Amino acid sequence: MKHQIKSIIVVTLYCTLASRMASAEQLAQAQPKAPLQASQITLGLGAGAMPRYAGSDEYRAVPVPVLNIVTPSGFFFDSSQGAGYRFDLSDMLFATTAISYDPGRKDSNDGLEPGSAKLKGMGEIKGSVLAKVGAGIKLGRIGTFTIDVSQPVSNRERGLSAVAQLNSTVLSLTKDRVEISGGVSFGSAKYNQTYFGVSAIQSRNSGYAKYKADSGLNALNSSVTWTHNLSKTWSVSTMLGVTHYVQKAASSPIVLAKTNYSGFTTINYSF
Repeated sequence: MKHQIKSIIVVTLYCTLASRMASAEQLAQAQPKAPLQASQITLGLGAGAMPRYAGSDEYRAVPVPVLNIVTPSGFFFDSSQGAGYRFDLSDMLFATTAISYDPGRKDSNDGLEPGSAKLKGMGEIKGSVLAKVGAGIKLGRIGTFTIDVSQPVSNRERGLSAVAQLNSTVLSLTKDRVEISGGVSFGSAKYNQTYFGVSAIQSRNSGYAKYKADSGLNALNSSVTWTHNLSKTWSVSTMLGVTHYVQKAASSPIVLAKTNYSGFTTINYSF
């Protein structure tokens, strides 16, 4: 009798423990991961080359740090685009808002900062914090079409700019992915005058002819990016880009090359 009672107690305890363990496992599966665990994070470092300024005929080598964080909630951080939030309005439409920084332009060859000694006398375009808003539409297999507007929060005299761009993945294999993009850049009268115009004072100080750049289209942009996966976590990315200046920007006396090229290669770690 005692043995039967002990057996009943053991079986009861076992069933209770098993039930609680199963409940705990189900609860753990039902609970969402912590934001950091569920986020997609990419770290990387590389090097590249780009023109000394928009329209320069000289190039400079630059380091290319990579820090990209995308969270399930919609918050993101990108070392080139800034920090922001993405709103999915529907299965096709989305909107973004972000804060980033533009370093401006020097009138000297000042280390890694944009600028050139060929602009001596043009003065400095001070760096600015930018508030960005954007909207996009998913076009199925074609890719996505986005429009982004940037408004300076500091040094607001530099003006507003906008970019309309189409992005598409043209090759997606186990180890390789190729993405292309093409877009157009617009600037307000203040923006185009800041980056492509020459005021009377700047003309006197630099020797460039006085030039007024009105609002409107200023550049056509395209790029191709190839990412090769070395493993589940390591990859190598290479980007080549072309910018062609048009309309008022192309006629500016400080635009010494109507077509600029850029490129970089980075080694990345994702987790």
